[in-house]
Amino acid sequence: MEAVVEEKEVRSKTQDLDIPDVHLGQYFRSICESFKDRTALIDGITDERWSYAQLLELSSRVAAGLQKLGFGPGQLAGLHCDATPDIVFAFYGTVLSGGSMVFAKSSLTERELTYQFGDSRPSLVFCDEANADKTKSACATISSVETLVIFGERENMVSFTMLKDTPLCELQPVPSGDSEQLLALIYSSGTTGFPKGVMLSSKNIVASVCLLCDPRHRSFHEDDILLGTAPLTHVSGLTVFNASIAVGACMVLLPGSEPSITLPAIDKYKATVISQVPTCIQKLVKSPLLENYDVSSVRVLYFGGSSMPSVVARAVRTKLNIKTLQQGYGLTETCGSISLTPANSEDTESVGTPLAMTRMKVVDVNTGINLGPREHGEICVKGPTCVSGYLNNPEATAKLYDSEGFLHTGDVGYYTEEGMFYVVDRMKEMIKCMDQQVAPAELEDLLLK
Repeated sequence: MEAVVEEKEVRSKTQDLDIPDVHLGQYFRSICESFKDRTALIDGITDERWSYAQLLELSSRVAAGLQKLGFGPGQLAGLHCDATPDIVFAFYGTVLSGGSMVFAKSSLTERELTYQFGDSRPSLVFCDEANADKTKSACATISSVETLVIFGERENMVSFTMLKDTPLCELQPVPSGDSEQLLALIYSSGTTGFPKGVMLSSKNIVASVCLLCDPRHRSFHEDDILLGTAPLTHVSGLTVFNASIAVGACMVLLPGSEPSITLPAIDKYKATVISQVPTCIQKLVKSPLLENYDVSSVRVLYFGGSSMPSVVARAVRTKLNIKTLQQGYGLTETCGSISLTPANSEDTESVGTPLAMTRMKVVDVNTGINLGPREHGEICVKGPTCVSGYLNNPEATAKLYDSEGFLHTGDVGYYTEEGMFYVVDRMKEMIKCMDQQVAPAELEDLLLK
């Protein structure tokens, strides 16, 4: 992934990537039809498996069931549950019915859930039994919510099983959809502040998949088995799953990233690619359970969220014998990764170079002037995965972009003469000491040594 550095901007050399101008539903359908007999998804707890053909069929049945409930184009479905493969069918069922989804992570309190659904105004909400009471209570005050659908059984709630059993012949045609259509809402603190509904369009999601699956730099293929530990309600979990199915690979979905969950799954399914944050990786290499399982199948580790301390990277290479470590960098507002380190990189501090069709720069936090190599400032990005803005928040949306159309990430960092980027810290988390700005990440790294 060579980069071009010119006029105090860094861009990928790849500016000709073919990104289909289609609705995600059409894109998903074509993928499933291409790999129909291959295994797409495995429940890492129950061992239940679904082929690509079954993935499309069940999602289509859910879409038909949603239509019978009066749900369709222009409407929004909420989702609040723990990790389960049913999220996949609920999301793509919603997409195939012409609707959109707001993802509300299961760790939210009732107050936080009420805020997110009150702001986004879904007409239908999916939940599981563990979060049913919280969801019902939160939605009781939101007039837009007409239907609650549960992954399980609960009185006065529609059973998701019933939707999955809807005859395919009852699926009604829906408009093909616009690539600019809102498809997913994920609440984020934005670059700073109170949670805002980040609007992910079909174009953003399809572009994100295409960038991650660019054969010129990706390290996973159709014969790989990916371990899915990131929640599908988080942008990283959603994009990694979409990237997995886009190349015809198989994903083993797990409810968490604890060593007691991931190590047995790696051994049982012979996972070849794992994706985790550095803190979880650190737990993995330090776990006393490690010696009980065969993890030799893993050849690629993707990580992000923060840099990996060199001591942890060494442990990964020696204890897990993983040769390829790649760090991605992105945020909800960029629909996932916008940069990635090369597969042969030994530098686990860098977040890599821009992905295809993506431009990045660093600006002075006070003047907004573009900075040169190794000068610290705010990282800004421009590309097809950057979202249009925040739901119901024009003021925050206006502040998201600069006059040149670059998105403010809120991250402090710099780039080298070769176009490799480094993230120092979040702008609002910098610690002021005397007349100096100290990055918490630097202190954390010192404490780990």
